[in-house]
Amino acid sequence: MKLREIRKAKGLSVPALSKASGVPVRTIEDIEKRGDCKVSTAKKLAKGLGVTLDELCDFSQR
Repeated sequence: MKLREIRKAKGLSVPALSKASGVPVRTIEDIEKRGDCKVSTAKKLAKGLGVTLDELCDFSQR
């Protein structure tokens, strides 16, 4: 998952993404460290970032 890369490119802090997506700060931090999450969480993050789920998760690499 390219969460940190996309978040930084959009100029968003973790708290700002949390507010935009409704995903708790701690969860975002954990995802950025682990690189995986539930699909429902990924959808919220993609919406908060203004990207598609495919862009966020980069399914083409799998």
